[in-house]
Amino acid sequence: MKFNRADRDKIKELAEKHSLPVETIEKIIISPYEFIQEESKRIVFSDGMTREKFDKLKTNFNLPSLGKLYASYFMYNEIQKKKKKN
Repeated sequence: MKFNRADRDKIKELAEKHSLPVETIEKIIISPYEFIQEESKRIVFSDGMTREKFDKLKTNFNLPSLGKLYASYFMYNEIQKKKKKN
């Protein structure tokens, strides 16, 4: 993850305020995104899944201050349609 100048300034400010290394603050910021990326790779969206099977998958991630990231059954169906076309 790349940080812009304003982000780097804020990270430095937080590091000084909490007496932590800048690298530690960066890891704290990046960790939720790394977790979501790792967990998303583990989810297997097999072809032809029913709504019930899809709903059993853990496809929601809630990020405070950002909102909920989720995979919808609607988008799953749209991807399946495009796969069939090709």
